[in-house]
Parts: sequence; structure tokens; C-alpha cells
Amino acid sequence: MFMKRSVCVLAFVGLCASLSAIDFQKRNELGLSGILIFSDTVEDTVEVEGLSNGTFLPFIDAGFYGQLNLGPSLHFGMGFRVASIILATMTWPTVYAELDLWRFSLNARLGGGFFAGLAGFYPFFLIGDALLPEVSLWFRFARSRLGVGALTLLSASSLNATFFEDFGVDTIKGGKVLLYISYIWSLR
Repeated sequence: MFMKRSVCVLAFVGLCASLSAIDFQKRNELGLSGILIFSDTVEDTVEVEGLSNGTFLPFIDAGFYGQLNLGPSLHFGMGFRVASIILATMTWPTVYAELDLWRFSLNARLGGGFFAGLAGFYPFFLIGDALLPEVSLWFRFARSRLGVGALTLLSASSLNATFFEDFGVDTIKGGKVLLYISYIWSLR
């Protein structure tokens, strides 16, 4: 009995010591972004609320995360993102992994599953299998960064919203990948 307790206490102390060695911090960001809407074929032209192929759509982007730093250049985090286009604002949960190389960062994110927001003054909540995978490359300055990336919507079969009508399960096959450019400030 004493041996089991000793092993449990030692395991607990070892777990606490290893967790204290991991650097955990808040990461809050605010930025200006722009998405280029395009499709690789004329038949698959993306049209969302009057936006056609080749449209550049500016929006405000924010992220609020908890981040684990595993060494000086590998980061994992989770939290939520917010995107706002004047009268429409939407938020969704996001997880990410980021690798820092010199002044560049390679970031892979996966978000979705739950969306909440405001369209005008009307709140909405969407729950479904829609996932937003995203890959981006950033150049870091002191407290800000400039980057480019690509994102897509993998599935919208269970989302019953007109905004997502033109996206479907075959998003990647249909060429519905959105490119963006962002300038992000770190909020401390």
C-alpha cells in the first residue's frame, strides 16, 4: 500500500515538474486581412452574396489563444478566431501548430465545428462538420507580422446557412481555396 502511494506521489511530482518546464502563455492578435476569392474553372466560380471570381474582400481578424511553447521555435495553441466584415462578425474555435525559422513562421491551423456571430443585429449559431484548414507563412517584425496563406472549407453538409451554400464536401476538388494576405499585431 505504501509503495503504491509513493509511486503515485512521485508520478504526480514528476508530472508537475515536467509541466512547469513547458512555457505556457497567452497569445492575442489583431490584424487586417484580405481574402482573394477565386476558382480554377469558370463552372466552379464562387459567388457568395454578390462576390464573384477575383474579388478582394478586406476584413478585420483577431485571435485569442493559449499557447504552449515547446522549445524556442515550436508552438502549439488553441483558442478562437474572430473575423469581421463591417456588419457581419463570426467566431470559431481554432487549434494551431507553428514553427519559427529565423524571422519566418510556418503556421497550420484547423478551426470550425461551431460558428457564432452577428449578421447585422441578428445573432446566429451554427454547429456542424464544417472545418477550416489553413496554412500560412509569416515574416515577423518586433510585435507584428506580415503573412500570406490559404484556407478552405472542407464540409458544409450539416450547416444550414446561405453563406455556405456554394461550398461543399468537394471544396478542394472544386478549386474553392481562398488566398489571403494579413498584417497582424500582437496584443499584450
